[in-house]
This record gives sequence, structure tokens and C-alpha cells, in this order.
Amino acid sequence: MKSTLMKTLLCAFAMVILFSCNSNKNDEILNFTTDTTLGISRVNLKELSKKIPVDKILKEKKNVQPEEKLFLQLVSKPEESGIDIDKPLYIIVDQGKTNSEFDAKSFLWINDKAKFQKSMSEMTKSKVTIDSKDQIFIDGKLAGSMKGEMAIMVSEKAYNPYGGYNSDMSQGSERINAKYFTDFWARKGSKNAAIKEQVNNSLVADKDVSGWVNLAAVASFASKGYIETLAINKLIKDSGIGFDFNFDKGKAEMETKTFFNSDMKKIVEKYYDKNDVNYDLVKNVELDNAKSFSIGFFSLDFMKYLVKEAGFEATVNHYLASSNKSLEDITSTFTGDYAFVDFKVKQDTADYYNYRSDNAIVLGFNPKNKATLTSLMDQYLTSAGKKYMVTDNQVIVSDNPEVLSQFQSKKAGKNSTLDKKSGVMSYSWSDGKDYNQRENPPVKVISMTNESKEDGGNLVSKSVFTLDKKDENALYYLLMND
Repeated sequence: MKSTLMKTLLCAFAMVILFSCNSNKNDEILNFTTDTTLGISRVNLKELSKKIPVDKILKEKKNVQPEEKLFLQLVSKPEESGIDIDKPLYIIVDQGKTNSEFDAKSFLWINDKAKFQKSMSEMTKSKVTIDSKDQIFIDGKLAGSMKGEMAIMVSEKAYNPYGGYNSDMSQGSERINAKYFTDFWARKGSKNAAIKEQVNNSLVADKDVSGWVNLAAVASFASKGYIETLAINKLIKDSGIGFDFNFDKGKAEMETKTFFNSDMKKIVEKYYDKNDVNYDLVKNVELDNAKSFSIGFFSLDFMKYLVKEAGFEATVNHYLASSNKSLEDITSTFTGDYAFVDFKVKQDTADYYNYRSDNAIVLGFNPKNKATLTSLMDQYLTSAGKKYMVTDNQVIVSDNPEVLSQFQSKKAGKNSTLDKKSGVMSYSWSDGKDYNQRENPPVKVISMTNESKEDGGNLVSKSVFTLDKKDENALYYLLMND
């Protein structure tokens, strides 16, 4: 079956993100970014083309999928595609005709129509043509439009996040027509200075892939407009999230950052007044036996504030009433310090499906409220067959008797894998073995780390994926491992 050009472009981009330009100016895309745009991603094809040994991949990899081949050919010889590689490739996502449908399109520059038609026809095994009205057709179906050198291309099918392409959605022939493109070119960009600044700060020049998510628009889309009826909506108004990916030899990095409005920044600063992880939580837990762990702080007062603003306090208290507890009891009992540990499990290969989990949760609590803690533990854990152990100001929940015993006896763990990062509010580590569960993988992840912190009322985080090979760029191994 022949794939449309846009569908393969979108699949290729999604592939990068899941593994997952020359100027930080994004003026052209800003002209078409509205207050309700859900998100935008920027791909630096020119830089990616320098990092991926395409010929080696095409020679070594078996069963290269059409969308992978298209992506590889684009980054291999982008100058032969008729696309202006001195400009970034954007993917812009809007809400579709319904509130359960995405409308995604690519935004690029075509500086040589003849090369574009020839190369894209060869790569997609379809007939790609541009007519005298600058309309782009694939096998006779309208799929794109140009305005000068700017071009947008869309899939012939709508995308339902719950069912995939064209799942109970209108056919492309109904959705994509000349008016669709006329309306796009005529639409006015947002005049909101906050949105413009967020897009420019998120879609950066020095990363392989970057993106921006319109937090308010996504919340409205996901809640089908319900969140706009709640007081909490004022806290996400004019807010967004930026992210970027960069791939190097032996590692890949991802960074995220929030762009909260002034109201939300004040709230975050109020309840997250420290970037300090309580590493004593895992002092008596053997982290060297863990395949992953996470340690950090979550403000329960912040959660309580959001629950109230969302209008759910009465509902929560009604649920807790059967145990004679309230939301206030919980938030005043626990400190917000937490640790989650997932231990390595020796699996019997002869009984593969008899899998058991082995983990532990450690929480800090206020010693003055020990009676409340014990009551909560007994009602919600002991009654469910779970085991816990309480020390001076910490409680651990685990089904592993050895873990509970070590915690109770206060025997220190070796914990050589723990890097006690300072100035952060959370830190996590994984040995990557869950990712490596593949027969003869060309590369293995030897560690995945993440650290996050509060910065001026915003939340920022950085994740690093380290591989066991450094001969090629991480993208090569990730593409070969697909």
C-alpha cells in the first residue's frame, strides 16, 4: 500500500522523538501559531545529516520500513530533495474538527520544485506533483500547498490519539481540500507575547530536535473544555512546556522546562522553596540491588492547593470520611519526601510468565502524627495484604522481608550507584536493562539518569541516556535497534 508523503514524514519524526536551526528565530512559524495551537516541533535536518551514517544503516539493517527509509534519505542527501535545509522542518499540531482529533501538518521550505517532485516521487513510490496553483498532489490526491517557498503538507487521514490514523474519523477527501489550505494561509498568528516568547525559547537552534507544548490548549483539549470552568484554569493560562533532544556519540540527552505564568510561578516558589533531596530515605536500602530508583520531594501543600482550586476538596474529604481522615490529615502527616526503588528479580526462565515484582516505597512523615500514619497504613495497606515498617520519621512499604529487616535494623546499604546530586528536587537512575530486553541488540543502555529542580517558579529537568558503545552517534544505534 502506498503511503502518503505527510504520513511518512510524521512517522519519521515520531520515530526520532520516541528514541528521542541555524537561528533561534521562528518568525515564519509564529505567523501561523494561534492561541489554540497544541504544540510545535522543530527538526534540524542539516545537523542530523552530519550525525547519521545513512549508507551504513541501509546496508546493515534488515527490513527497513518505508517511513524509516524516507527519513534516512532526507537526512542523507537533503539538498537533493528540493527542500531548503538552511530552514528547519516544523511539525505543527492543532486541534481537529472534533475535540478528540489531532490535526498535524509539516511546515517546510521547497526551493526547487523539480527536485522535490522527482526525489519525493522516488522515495515514496508515488507520483508527487505541484500544479500551477502551487498545490501539492500525491497520486492525484491533494496533500499540500505552497506560498512562495513555504509549504505545508498533511496526512490524508485524521489522527485519533486513541485509535490511530483514520480511526472512526472522517476520510481525507472530506477533510483536506483547497479551503483547508486557504484557511491555513489566511489564519493570523497569536498576538500573545507570552506564547511568542515560549515558542522562540523552546524551538532552539543548537539542538537536533526541539519542541513546545501549549499547556493551556492541551488541558482544554484533553478535558474537552471542562478545565476552563475551574478556578485552576488561571494557573495554566499562557503557560507552556519546552523540550529538546540532542544526540552524541555514546549518549543522548533530553531537557525540559516549563513556562508558567506569573500566578503559577508564585505558587510554585511558595511550595517548592528548596531544591534539596533527603538521601537519608535510602540510607538503609540496598540500592546496589536495584534496577532503578527515584528520590525526591513533592509538595503536598502544593497538591492540596491544586485540589482546592480544582474544586475537588469536598470529593476527596468525602472519600476519606470512612476512615475518619481528611485531606489536611494526610498533607500534615507526610513531609513530601519520597523514594521509589525497583529491585532486580531473579527470573525463572522455565516459568517466564510467573513474574513477581520486588519494590519498595519510602516516605518521610511528621513524628508528631505517627498515630495518624499508623492508622492510614493499617487501613489502606495492611487490609490489602501489604507490609510496612516504621522508624523515627520514615515509613517503608515492601513485600520483601529482607528489605524490611535491613530498614528496621538500620543497616547501611552500599549504594555505590547513588550519585547524591545537590541543588535538585528529584534524582532518578536506571540500569537500562528493561530497554535492553531484545535479542542481540546492537547497543545497550548502561544507565539512564534524570534530575529536576525548581528555578524561579519554573520546573526544569535533564535526562541522560548512556550507551555501552561510542563508535557511532547514538542515533545510529537507536535506529538500528528499532
